[in-house]
Amino acid sequence: MIYDVHQGIDWIWAGIAIVWLLTALRLKRTVRAQSAGTRAQEIAAMVVAAWLLSHEGPHLMPLDRRILPGAEGCALAGLMATAAGALVAIVARMYLGANWSGRATIKEGHELIRWGPYALVRHPIYSGLLLAAAGTAIASGEIRSLLALPALLAAFGLKIRAEERLLSEAMGESYLAYRQAVRSAIIPFVL
Repeated sequence: MIYDVHQGIDWIWAGIAIVWLLTALRLKRTVRAQSAGTRAQEIAAMVVAAWLLSHEGPHLMPLDRRILPGAEGCALAGLMATAAGALVAIVARMYLGANWSGRATIKEGHELIRWGPYALVRHPIYSGLLLAAAGTAIASGEIRSLLALPALLAAFGLKIRAEERLLSEAMGESYLAYRQAVRSAIIPFVL
């Protein structure tokens, strides 16, 4: 049963990747973007997180140690959290539409999205991806998978700072008002 859970989690992550690829086909033209150095740091942290989260590796004995119960209930809870996080990320991605980019950018005719999940947190795609990663880590239950979460938070922290700087510069008072209205960046009422 636990193998089926991991297979289900793999399908969820593949689904996220497919949605991202398909929706990236219709984007607005980029006007301004974050620096290549900051983007490289984000990507490095995301690659580390993905590597740690993958049940296919890294197989380094101390990191493979299971610290969460190996029961099916724990694996199923992880699967459900992964699915819920994927749903949040995909819905947020749909709300963002053609304004989305893999890197922090300002698009031609960029719109500030304030409705849907963006009324709860300023970066709901990251909220969903973080929940999905936490679910995957719970299903795995190993030290390495739990270490992926701080790496992912570091990557999102870098990207959030770059995005918010660009949005503040491009949208001025309207973005500052949005930040005042929606205080949480990733986790409602917490962070």
